[in-house]
This record gives sequence, C-alpha cells and structure tokens, in this order.
Amino acid sequence: MSTILYVLLQEVSMPERVVEESFLSILMKGGWILLPIFILLLIAVYIIIERSLVISANLKDDKMWISRITELISENKPEKAQALCTQIGNSSSKVVAAGLHEIRNGKQEVEEAMQSESRQQIIRLEQGMGNLGIIATIAPMLGFVGTIFGVITIFYNISVTNEISIGSISDGLYQKMICSGVGLLVGIIAYSGYHILNNKIDKTVSRIEKDSNDVLKSIRSFYKEVI
Repeated sequence: MSTILYVLLQEVSMPERVVEESFLSILMKGGWILLPIFILLLIAVYIIIERSLVISANLKDDKMWISRITELISENKPEKAQALCTQIGNSSSKVVAAGLHEIRNGKQEVEEAMQSESRQQIIRLEQGMGNLGIIATIAPMLGFVGTIFGVITIFYNISVTNEISIGSISDGLYQKMICSGVGLLVGIIAYSGYHILNNKIDKTVSRIEKDSNDVLKSIRSFYKEVI
C-alpha cells in the first residue's frame, strides 16, 4: 500500500514535460506568407552569386594585356590587337576591340564605337540588379503583410474564446514576429548584395574607362595621320 502511495505521489510531483519544437516547426507558424518571401530569398541569392561571378571575372587585374595592345598598335597591327582583345574576353577588352575595329575610319568612329560598346557592357553587368533592388523593397513589405495577418489572428482568437490568454494570442504572435523577422532578413540580404555589387560595377566601369583612354592615347600617338 505504501509503495502504491509513493508511486502516486511521484507522478503528481513530477513536473509537466515541456514539448520542444524544432526551429522549422516554429518557422512554419509564420503561415503561407513565408512562401513568397522564401522564393524572393532564393532569387536574391541566385542573382548575388551569379552577378558576383560575372563581375569578379571582369575585375581580374591583368595589366600586361593593355601593354601588349599598345605594342601591337605601335607595330601597326590593329587586327592582331583586336584578336588579342577577343581572346581576353572581359568588358574592357570588348570595348577596346570595338574601337580597334574602327581604327582605319578615324577618331570619331573609334570613340563612338568604344562609347557604344561601353554602354552595352554596363547594361550586361547590371542585369538583374533592378530585380535585386525590388526584392530589397518587397520582402520587408510582405513581412509586414504577415504581421497584419498575425494581428488579425490574435483578435479572431480572442473573439472566438471570449478571453484574453496566452493560448488565444500565441499563434498570432508567432505569425506576426516570424513574418516580420524573415521579411526583414531577406530585405537586408538583398539590400546588402545590391549595394556591394553596385560598388563592384562602379570599379569595373572605372577600369573600362581607364583602359579605353590608355588605348585611345596610343592610337592618337601612332595613327596621327588617321586620327
């Protein structure tokens, strides 16, 4: 008898076990609004990685090719210089190649060809950047929409249960805070990537201008009768 009483007392005195939820299960309490936010996150990460690879390839510092181009220009071999630019394949070399293609037609044609190709290369470098900027704006707004839905859920639960308790408002608070947090996080990632990549694009544009000017100086020096 005493043994049975001891067991009963032990069961009564045992604290209630707290059910631990995984991070994913807590995250899913944010509701359906998280789906478009996660889609925006995937798009933003893809754009950041893809643009980083493209821009980094254009920022590789190879000073030897410009000196080789000027040597070929001084040797009156613009066709070989153009072929070398094609072989290099970065944005600067493509702009220089466009100018060399018009080297026999005069100064104005060379400069116009370089300017036109430079604009095209900048457009290629900036592909997807507009979308990244849009994601940086939309993701926090979607999080705010989720917050509104969370508040609606809180008041709906209160109206159904006719009482204010932790249980009646916890689901709404989960949705409210999770959506706001995830939306802001995605917005921060997209915003940071946008400005970091823009800084790299500015460096690439400066490199294009410098290389173009160096080649133009060489052309003016060795093709005075044409330029």
